[in-house]
Amino acid sequence: MADHLKLRLPDCAPETAARSAGWSALALCYGLLVTLVLAGLGWVYFGFTYRGDHLRASDYHYPEDYRPACAGGLGAVADHERAPTAAGLHFSVTTPRNYRADFAHPLLVVWAPSGLSEQLSERFTGLTGAATERGFIVVYSRSVPLGEKALRALAEIPAAAMAKWCIDPARVAYTGHSDGGTVSNALAVLPGLDRRPAVIAPSAMGMQAQDMAAFACPAPTPVMLMHNQGDHHFPDYGVGVANWWARCNGCSTHLDAAGFADCEAFSGCVAPTLLCRAPGGHAHWPGFEHRVIEFIDGVMPR
Repeated sequence: MADHLKLRLPDCAPETAARSAGWSALALCYGLLVTLVLAGLGWVYFGFTYRGDHLRASDYHYPEDYRPACAGGLGAVADHERAPTAAGLHFSVTTPRNYRADFAHPLLVVWAPSGLSEQLSERFTGLTGAATERGFIVVYSRSVPLGEKALRALAEIPAAAMAKWCIDPARVAYTGHSDGGTVSNALAVLPGLDRRPAVIAPSAMGMQAQDMAAFACPAPTPVMLMHNQGDHHFPDYGVGVANWWARCNGCSTHLDAAGFADCEAFSGCVAPTLLCRAPGGHAHWPGFEHRVIEFIDGVMPR
């Protein structure tokens, strides 16, 4: 038996070594794959997200002569406070850091791109600091698969925020990117809703001119329509929708240079109507290039 084992051991050694080498190579391949995936995620995170002051609430310089609203005061300072609607849709709320419960604040709702939570949507758009500095209460929604039923459910988010914080219902703005842009635009025209936004600034939305043909014009609405020049996912969708809004807002077809980078303004409008086309593809959020918060604040009813 000992002699037999001695004879067999040399035969087995090369096979064992080969198997061990194979597993080592496989482990190395998996290790490299994981490293590449993590590096890719890191590149996406640092290349496409905002951090620091972009995500922190700012103080707002409240006017000294404002007329108190929300009798007795409503709500308190909120720092990324999470809340659901009656239908179970999730959103987060951030107020100015020095929030006053008797001041009727404007509301900015940022609708999420497909697949993003309210936290990731905030990191992607980075609007919290700039918006709260101008007195906005900021709401970030969580993404849901879109359809008419989902859109009508999402439309309840502003009311849910108004029930807990002092918000002027006539001063509500919508923005968002990709699916978030689609929601911003759709909720401004979808019939049968209890409220509509006072201002919209959709980016990279998936609606186009032929979709808009099914809707009647709402009341004149200031619009900053952002659609990047290199958006090959929804190529040139923004132009047709901008023309639809220009018609509804009583504009001529003539475009002039606007006071915002890479933006043109339709002339003769009852409500400002801008078409903004920054360099970049579908994944690029151009809000800061176009100074979207400055636009929204500037055209918001007072």
